[in-house]
Amino acid sequence: MEGSRKTIIKKGMDIRMGFLDIFKKGESREERNSSSGSVKTTTANVNSNSMEQLGFIKENCDMIAESDRQIAEAKVEYQAVTSYLTDMQKIDMIPRDQRENLEDAAKKIYNLTLERNKFQENHTRILDRQYRIFERYELQIPKELPSIKEKEEYQKKIDKDIEYLENEKHILAEEKEDIIGKQGYLRSIAIATSVVVVLLFMLFAFLGRDDNLNLSIPFLLTVLMGMASAFYIFMETRKNNYDFQLVQLKQNRQIVLMNKVKIKSVNNLNYLDYTYNKYMVDNYEDLKSLWDEFIMLKDVIKRYQSNTEMLEFYNKELVDELNRFDVADAEIWIYQPLAILDNREMVEIRHRLNVRRQKLRDRMDASMKQKEESLELINSVIKANPQYKSETKRLLKEYGIVSRGSLKVEE
Repeated sequence: MEGSRKTIIKKGMDIRMGFLDIFKKGESREERNSSSGSVKTTTANVNSNSMEQLGFIKENCDMIAESDRQIAEAKVEYQAVTSYLTDMQKIDMIPRDQRENLEDAAKKIYNLTLERNKFQENHTRILDRQYRIFERYELQIPKELPSIKEKEEYQKKIDKDIEYLENEKHILAEEKEDIIGKQGYLRSIAIATSVVVVLLFMLFAFLGRDDNLNLSIPFLLTVLMGMASAFYIFMETRKNNYDFQLVQLKQNRQIVLMNKVKIKSVNNLNYLDYTYNKYMVDNYEDLKSLWDEFIMLKDVIKRYQSNTEMLEFYNKELVDELNRFDVADAEIWIYQPLAILDNREMVEIRHRLNVRRQKLRDRMDASMKQKEESLELINSVIKANPQYKSETKRLLKEYGIVSRGSLKVEE
C-alpha cells in the first residue's frame, strides 16, 4: 500500500514537472510572439494543450482519491492502535486485589498454549489412513501381533528347510552323476578286458599249432583273469545299481519334502502378505513400532482434546474478566496472556504500538500533504485557464471532490 502511494506521488510529480515545462514553454512562446508583435495559435495546438491540462487535472484527482483512501485506512488502524493502548492502560490500572482471577486465567492459557504447541510439534510416521485402520482394529491388533511374530519366525525356519533341501538336491544330483560315471568306467573296463581275453585266446590258438608248447597254464590264467574281471564288474555294477536306486529314492523323498515345505511357505507368506497389506506395514517390527506410536498418539489426541476444552474455558474466563473492567478488545489478549503476567512483555508491546502509531501519523501526514499539493495544482490550472473551468468542475464532481468540500473552484 505504501509502495503504491509512493508510485502515485512520483507519477504526480513527473506530471507536475511536465506541466510546468509546458507552461514555461508557453510563456516563452508568448513573450517571443509579443515581442515580434504576432501571436500564432492553431486549432491543433489548442486541442493538444487542452488535453494535456485536463489529463494533468485527472491525474491529480486520482492522487487525491488515493490520498483520501490512504488517510481513511490509516485513521481506522490508528483508532484500533489507540484503542489497544487504552486497553493496556485499563489493564495496568486494575487493582492488585482484583487481578487474581485474571492472572490465573492468563497463566492457565499460557501454559496450555505451550502444551498445545508441543502436541502440534509431535511428529509421527502414522498416516491418516493407517490411523483409521489401527483405530478400526484396535482390539484385534494386540492379539495378532504375537501371531505375526510367530509366523515370521516360522517363515525363517521354513526358509532354512528350503535351503537345506536345495543343498541336498544338488548333492544327490552330484551323487547320481558320479554313479553314472562309475558305470561308464566299468563298461570301459569290461570292453577292454573282453578285447584282451579275445586277443589272448587268438594268440593261444595261433601258438597252439606248435605241439612242443604247453599253453595250458597261460590259457588257465587268461580264463581266471577274465572271470575275475567279470566278477569285479558284476559286483561293482550291482553296487552301482543299488546306489543309483537309493539316490533315486532320496531324490523322490527330497521332492516330496520340498513340495510340502513350499506349500507351508506359500500358506505362511499369504497370511503375512495379507496382514502386512491390511495394516500397510512391511514386517512385524514395523507394525509393532507403528502400533506403539498409535497408542501414544491416541493418548496425545485425548490430552489435546482435553487441552482444547480447558483452553476454551479459560479463554472465556479471561475475556469475561477483561470485559468486567471495560476492556474494548478483550479477545486479543487470549493470544498474548504473558503480557498480563509480565510487565516487561507489556512494556515491549506498548513500545511496538507507539512505533506503529507514529508511523501511521507519518503516513497520514504524507498523504495529506500530497492531497494538498494536488488540490493546489488543480486550483492553479483553473486560475491560469478559466476556459477549462466547466470541464474541470465536471471532473472534480465525478471524483466527488467538490461534494466533499475538499476543493473550492473560484468563480
